[in-house]
Amino acid sequence: MNTRDTGLFGELLAALDGERVFTRTEHDRLMKLGLEDRIAAGASWPLLKVDTCDMLPWGGTRLELRPPRGAVLHDGISVGEPVEVRARGEVYAGSVRGTDSRYAEVRLRDDVELDGEVEVTKRFDPTSFERYAKALRIGETLDKPLVDALLGLAEDAGEPMDHPAFASLNASQARAAATALGCEHLALIHGPPGTGKTHTIAALAKALVDEGEAPLALADSNAAVDHLAVRLAGAGLTVLRLGLPARIGSAAASYSLEETVARGPYGQALTTLERELAKLRSAGEFRTWRQLRRELRDLRDTATDHALSSAQAVCCTLGSLPRFSERLAGRRTAIVDEATQAIEPAVWTVVPLVERLVLVGDPEQLGPVVMQPGNALAVSLFERLVGEGRGAARLDVQHRMHQDIQSLVVQVYGDTYEAHPSVAGHLLCELPGVAETPLTTAPVHLIDTTGSGFEDARDPVTCSTYNDGEVRLVELVVAQLRDAGVRAEDIGVIAPYSAQVQRLSQLDVEVATVNAFQGREKEAIVCSFVRSNPDGELGFVADRRRLTVAITRARRCLVCIGDLGTLSAHPMFDDLGERAAALDAVVSVWSPPWDVVLS
Repeated sequence: MNTRDTGLFGELLAALDGERVFTRTEHDRLMKLGLEDRIAAGASWPLLKVDTCDMLPWGGTRLELRPPRGAVLHDGISVGEPVEVRARGEVYAGSVRGTDSRYAEVRLRDDVELDGEVEVTKRFDPTSFERYAKALRIGETLDKPLVDALLGLAEDAGEPMDHPAFASLNASQARAAATALGCEHLALIHGPPGTGKTHTIAALAKALVDEGEAPLALADSNAAVDHLAVRLAGAGLTVLRLGLPARIGSAAASYSLEETVARGPYGQALTTLERELAKLRSAGEFRTWRQLRRELRDLRDTATDHALSSAQAVCCTLGSLPRFSERLAGRRTAIVDEATQAIEPAVWTVVPLVERLVLVGDPEQLGPVVMQPGNALAVSLFERLVGEGRGAARLDVQHRMHQDIQSLVVQVYGDTYEAHPSVAGHLLCELPGVAETPLTTAPVHLIDTTGSGFEDARDPVTCSTYNDGEVRLVELVVAQLRDAGVRAEDIGVIAPYSAQVQRLSQLDVEVATVNAFQGREKEAIVCSFVRSNPDGELGFVADRRRLTVAITRARRCLVCIGDLGTLSAHPMFDDLGERAAALDAVVSVWSPPWDVVLS
């Protein structure tokens, strides 16, 4: 075996620190803006009125907040995000536990009594950076075969292992699952769009449980972990979903630690203790309250250990994993979905806990979200390993897109990437209640805005880019889809820039950035590419992976809107235009019915 070179750890630690400093500096820049500009930048909410202020039985304060009449809360501050609440010249740290356009719930660490108006602003929290740095330092000291495999110093000697749980998989899925089950320490699964990554993971997890394991199922995002939890439970496994309750979606809430504990043998005792704590606190009997709070904490620990030992599969984000690492140590296998979206230090948090790691992802889609330009963390662990020659089992049959939509990415995934017969020819007009119209009877549409004067512009506060002409065109496309009978929940609008998303947010369909749509799908997708200028500047729209994600979210209908005169300066958009033209799918905005937006 080669001598281990730990230089990688130093490089990753330096990159992580660079990202931390850059993120903190950007946060500090936003905090120097006035309140109105911070609101426009999504860093603060408008001043909120305190509706309810309750001190919690175990410590801390719960606030229910509402905006002034006529104002709405933007989604720049999300559920679970760390915030600070400013009131009467004081600043209190907390986090958002619930929000919609007219309501926010915030939990504060301190015991405070607040009324009137308060300001809620994003808070920089270095915790994740610290946890990831600790994971890298631990990884550097570990003497185990998995570390050698991750450093490229050891090949896996295992052989593919078939299992009855793989009977529901197609050939490429079964090969990938068998390879992962048979490997000793490290396996990679490459899952292009729609190829059933989660279905494959569920079958693999079922096989691991049958072999006597209790695997970890991890991902970078909460949405992906929720999806894993639901699918693993659907495969018949007893699932435990760890993480902050506020960040667990409704579909996975019944698998959360809180609900699992409440249903368990310690649930009633915990409820009784919490009620008693509330009474003691209200009565001001703080000495007894503090003693009982310690009892509550001990009982919660016992209940948590019971829930963990009873679960056949534990689901968690990589960011939350370090909070439970002591309780999860000693497991054999961890499966990481969205592995190509996680920064490498995040994946190292699981390495001390297991002997075998299965990484699942697609390096052709969006990679890790990294703020600092040029930071090495933009290359995921999965991508690094593939670049160093580590093989990845690939899934080849997609069950999402019409074959014409799939043809737009053939240069990315090659000819072995196939559409399953059940989706190869499906169209919008085949859905119940949808009429046959030019939009619903063809799978691909590219509306070219060249020469229309729809030039992009930059928001002076957020520095994000938007295009008001394309906003009007998107609105028209969505209106025509809705008039044809397509349900609002079956339509998605994708734009690369937050400023464009904000200007489209009044639509009755989901509007989000490319990043937010990764891993998801809709029957119809409308893409606004935004960039249109005489200099041919595309910014990050020129990222091939971003384009791949955007056009592979659609199942039956894809409508692309953009200025080919600007976009085609980049080879990937030139190729998109040529492939769309070969499908007879390109039309000018100067042609009916789209020309009405020009007046």
